[in-house]
Amino acid sequence: MTDVLDRLARLAHDSGSPGDATVTADLARGHAALARRRRTTGALAGVGLTLALGAGLGGVVAVQHGGDGSVAVTPDGAPSKGQRIALVDYTGAQPEGFNLAKVPEGYVVQGSDQFVLTLAKPDDTSSYLSFAHKVVISLQSADATGEPKGTAVDVGGKAGVIESAPDSLSRSLYYDDGKFTVEIEVWRNVGLTDEQLVELAEGVTVNSDVVQAPVG
Repeated sequence: MTDVLDRLARLAHDSGSPGDATVTADLARGHAALARRRRTTGALAGVGLTLALGAGLGGVVAVQHGGDGSVAVTPDGAPSKGQRIALVDYTGAQPEGFNLAKVPEGYVVQGSDQFVLTLAKPDDTSSYLSFAHKVVISLQSADATGEPKGTAVDVGGKAGVIESAPDSLSRSLYYDDGKFTVEIEVWRNVGLTDEQLVELAEGVTVNSDVVQAPVG
């Protein structure tokens, strides 16, 4: 009994608040986990429906989920003309981590930190760390393996690649900013073309306080 009481006493002892280094490390691990999850579970969630529709229509399709719950299907995974929106000058306060020159019309900075910046519609009440149906800007995580495969593009004189997700619900632009590989993920229902995605990237500046999500 004495041993049990001693253990309870130690558990009740106030060890103090975690230090800044501990909080930063925990946050970094969380972002790394989110980055991995959005490339795996997010893709698996939509690929079954995408393949089923593809078989029924006899071709490659993309399934697009609208904010109102509607689903739109296009033959090649590109946004339809009715879904495309313009890029406009960004006029708000510059967020933490990344400076912006352009944003999709009707989208705002939902949140940012030293790892990621998220653009969403003003009425989107989800966490800025929930990436579905948004524009997500970050550095490619340190545990990323392999080279992106897709459409080669020029981003302000720097080589880039636009790669579609396995389920075609999103695509990502990867380009080298001179120090890190920047990744801009755009969901299909946002409605940006490849040319607009490149233009958006050309207006992004990576600040010195941006941190690459670590391994694990």
